[in-house]
Amino acid sequence: MIELLAITDDPAPAAPPLRVVPAAGLGVVVEPAGEGELDADALWRRESLLEELMRERALLPVRLGTRVEDDAAAVEAVAPRRDELAAALDRVRGAVEVSVRAVPVPGPAGPAAAGDAAAGPAPAALPGAVEAVHARLSELARDHARHEGPELLRAAYLVDRTAVDAFVAAVRELQREQPGLSLLCTGPWPPYSFAEEPAP
Repeated sequence: MIELLAITDDPAPAAPPLRVVPAAGLGVVVEPAGEGELDADALWRRESLLEELMRERALLPVRLGTRVEDDAAAVEAVAPRRDELAAALDRVRGAVEVSVRAVPVPGPAGPAAAGDAAAGPAPAALPGAVEAVHARLSELARDHARHEGPELLRAAYLVDRTAVDAFVAAVRELQREQPGLSLLCTGPWPPYSFAEEPAP
């Protein structure tokens, strides 16, 4: 049994215990499937492996826990989607995923919360502030994906690797411009949110 980690179009070997299985002109990065339940250490190990691979080559992370019997089964899983996966690799090449979340800054209760300058913007103003943040960051990214969540904004941005510092600086500037929001920026990550073709 092997676990699939990523799809790539770089045929260069990966450091053991990883291997790159050729598949219809692409490569499937695999490793021997581990035993037992996935714990936090296993998740961080996988993340570290993907980040190391990402420094060497374009890749599409495979959903966690995707296991097949052998190399032939890995090829069979990838070959029918070859064109779709190749296009997705072209889309993410040279880029990384940066995540941004926005939540409201807790303010005092009572009249001050209705828009007093000391309290920051009123709750009704927050959707507009969120959209302004998202619009600005989208301009700095190749692509973006918004996700459902309890936050006012949970989004992933596909950012050129060379533009990450400028993107993070823009988040800091937006934080100063939008005191009613608390912005959390994390990454760079492998392009988890961009591994699938967008819907037509």
